[in-house]
Amino acid sequence: MIEDLDPVIHNRVRLGILTLLLKEGRVEFKVLKEELGLTDGNLASHLRVLEREGLIRYEKRFVQRRPRTYYEITTEGEKRFSNYLKTLQRLLKQIEKDLK
Repeated sequence: MIEDLDPVIHNRVRLGILTLLLKEGRVEFKVLKEELGLTDGNLASHLRVLEREGLIRYEKRFVQRRPRTYYEITTEGEKRFSNYLKTLQRLLKQIEKDLK
């Protein structure tokens, strides 16, 4: 059953990114970086994986002449995250059952 966990989501950083995006909606790169305690490069590489998979999208804007990049989860991202959580719940229930 553990092999059923989505390998793209089943990563501490990417799980954190998706959780923040689900909770907050649209989030700026700088906020993601600070909340997750990551370097620019590390965060960017994980964001690229999520973008490539179609789980998130980004928008670049200028605020007071400074570039800002905002991220949000896609409908596909919400669906896959929900499926990931359901699979994790089944796995945890099975483990709990096996421990009894």
